[in-house]
Amino acid sequence: MAMMQDERPAKRARSLEAIDMVMTQLADSEEARSLLSLPDGVLHHIMGKLPASSLLALGSVCRYFRNRDPTSGLLLTHRFAKDNLTRMVGREQAERWRNYNWIRRLEIEETLTEFDRDRSAQQQFTFKEAGSGVVTEVSLNEPGPRMLLSNTSTAESPILRWKLQLRGNNAAEDTSKALHKCLPNPAGERATGFSSAITVGSLLPARLPVMRGTVVEILVTPREVSFIVLNPEDGKEMIWQNNSTVPRKYTGPRELRLQLPCNYTGPVKLAVTAWQRAAFGVLHSSPAEEPRQQDQRPGEGARQEDAAAGQGQPR
Repeated sequence: MAMMQDERPAKRARSLEAIDMVMTQLADSEEARSLLSLPDGVLHHIMGKLPASSLLALGSVCRYFRNRDPTSGLLLTHRFAKDNLTRMVGREQAERWRNYNWIRRLEIEETLTEFDRDRSAQQQFTFKEAGSGVVTEVSLNEPGPRMLLSNTSTAESPILRWKLQLRGNNAAEDTSKALHKCLPNPAGERATGFSSAITVGSLLPARLPVMRGTVVEILVTPREVSFIVLNPEDGKEMIWQNNSTVPRKYTGPRELRLQLPCNYTGPVKLAVTAWQRAAFGVLHSSPAEEPRQQDQRPGEGARQEDAAAGQGQPR
């Protein structure tokens, strides 16, 4: 842990107004009231446990927390956001979202967007849960295509994030026609995102190679829609040959990134399309978990995944 420049508590701003504002962000009002009078070592230990929202509040109400850490050069709140995030997911994962500051990166990692369970039940998706009730896998055993949606939109949350690992046959439909194949929209808008390279007829703006074991992370912020696609080192992609799909060793880049402007005029939801025997490992519900590699079984997965961010819930 980097050493911090000593600054005595007496030099900090302690106005009652500032303390009251901090109290609105922290759960325990007594802790908030005494926070600024704590010794530096104790204060820094507490900051190392705070979520992004609390660190942001501290930086906005007190000059002390906007001081720069002499070792890293970061603002004090951003230095602890970086430390917290690195401890959660490791350095490489902590740095994966580029062009965001450390508090926003921590906020992204803390965002655990859930699935629309009511609609998913109608679409006949099944959910596997851990003992704590956390969803660990989503699968579809009925004929597709069918669509999996998030339970919240950008109207309720400024950040939406899924992190899914492909574990089965995957490709989407709402009502009689797939959204990713341009279901007419009265607002003149349609889904944005990507389809798998093997998908036929998709009108999404990009086609990317995905395969069994691929990890797809979908992020929506007020600024953009972002995708990180991480393919397995020993992956085999499916290709069309003589009107059937056959596996072929994947030789392309392991990591692919796609960023699209978020220029929708209405709320946006996360969406993934699926065909029969689709299966997705849910990794965003347990951020510290490393994606496990899946055994490659040639011949499975005639259609791969389409990942999309669609406007609201299609009607």
